[in-house]
Amino acid sequence: MPSKSRLTFIFFAALFCACIMLFEDIGEAMGVAWIDEWDEIHVWEVLIMLSLFGAIIMLGLEILKMRRYQDTLEDKVARASGAFEELLNAYFDKWAFSTAEREITRLLIKGCSTAEMAEIRNAKEGTIKAQTSSIYKKSGYAGKAQLLSAFLEDLTDGGSLANSSR
Repeated sequence: MPSKSRLTFIFFAALFCACIMLFEDIGEAMGVAWIDEWDEIHVWEVLIMLSLFGAIIMLGLEILKMRRYQDTLEDKVARASGAFEELLNAYFDKWAFSTAEREITRLLIKGCSTAEMAEIRNAKEGTIKAQTSSIYKKSGYAGKAQLLSAFLEDLTDGGSLANSSR
């Protein structure tokens, strides 16, 4: 995970460089002698370059950390998605759902209404209602809330407390 303190440091290092450049330019415009002397030996440029190089190196390291963190998150999401897919298919097989019932169950999980499911599947609402009724009958759950609860409990290692024999 990216370091907030490093990113804050990088921001202030860049701000420091901008302030030094501004300070130098104002000092030169006002004719301040010691600023001109330092300018001749390139003190200002060295300070700015060292600060910028330090900030760039730290920023590069933070970008690498962010990429690794993103890869880790993407891997976790892919594994969770695969596990959820396996869980759904195991339930579908156990309950002997037809292809249509499997598709309707997925739409139920997504929160689609009967009308939305009918539109998506290019079917009549009565057909969808019959299929959802069949889903509840085969699964042994009384409705959408209980069905979703069973999936959530299994996903969170809680087991199906409502109906552990199913």
